[in-house]
Amino acid sequence: MIRILVLAAAMLPTMALGAECTLANAHYSNETMGLSLRFRPLPDAVMGNQTLAFDLVLDKAKVTIAGSVYRPNGFGAPLWSIEGPCDSGSAETCGFVEGEPTGVYANYDGEVRWIRDEEPEVPAPRQIILPSLAVSLWYSSYRNTAFVDDVDAGDVFTLTGCE
Repeated sequence: MIRILVLAAAMLPTMALGAECTLANAHYSNETMGLSLRFRPLPDAVMGNQTLAFDLVLDKAKVTIAGSVYRPNGFGAPLWSIEGPCDSGSAETCGFVEGEPTGVYANYDGEVRWIRDEEPEVPAPRQIILPSLAVSLWYSSYRNTAFVDDVDAGDVFTLTGCE
């Protein structure tokens, strides 16, 4: 009986840490491309169907691009978009995803599904997947400044920590 109590007590700090790691305080990285992703609170003035906001940092170019997750008409799959400076040092803002918007996926303990965007306090998934991100950035003005050499482009961000 004492052995069970000791084991349960030893697991409590780990479980508490896991319970505190949410989208609101999670940090993600795509080291292959030199990108960082972090969710942030929704700005005051947003579209009514926007559910999450995030910053995408192009580490090599030292540029931050604003991202959003939204549900068209408040229903359906969560979709993503990004916009920011058209190129390094530019005051002009550009959108970077062309064509049809794509969904946001997440890896929750080995199960890939739509990101849980109902509120930022949900547990942080192990990975965030933004399909078409790499190709969208590749065909932008950041092609020569944002990518690390010999990049193996990918659209997957892995959880690196929580604040």
